[in-house]
Amino acid sequence: MTLDEMKHRLAKATIDVRRAIDDDLPKIIGNRAVKMYKQNFKTESFFGQRWRDVKRRTNPPKHSKHPARTRHKILTGDTGDLGRSIKADTSQKGQVTIYSDAKSKKGYYYGLAHNEGTNRIPRRQFLGDHPDIQRMVKDEIEKAIGKALGIKR
Repeated sequence: MTLDEMKHRLAKATIDVRRAIDDDLPKIIGNRAVKMYKQNFKTESFFGQRWRDVKRRTNPPKHSKHPARTRHKILTGDTGDLGRSIKADTSQKGQVTIYSDAKSKKGYYYGLAHNEGTNRIPRRQFLGDHPDIQRMVKDEIEKAIGKALGIKR
């Protein structure tokens, strides 16, 4: 390999790594993270740490107008809007933001209250940092950089 060929190969690898970091990785990681966070709704937990149950399921009224509500998943409620509201924003180069934009009828974002907890609402975290997320991010970065550099895993 000549020096010019090596320079060309290095320049191409640099471009490929930059593209992976700026464009590909945020989309890949964002999509994977959204799926992982939505899975928390299905398992009613934060990566295996069970959420505290809700009163409507643990102590339902004897003559409820809506008996089916006693069987709904904890944060799914009647609509399932909160779980479906989890999205990934990849508009900034090289980064991804995972968020929930579900609003109540009064216009406030109620995902934060459930995720963090308040005086009246116990914490039922569904978004946030976790070793499973960190591991997934690390794996995707290694895979994308390896691919950009032509390294097989």
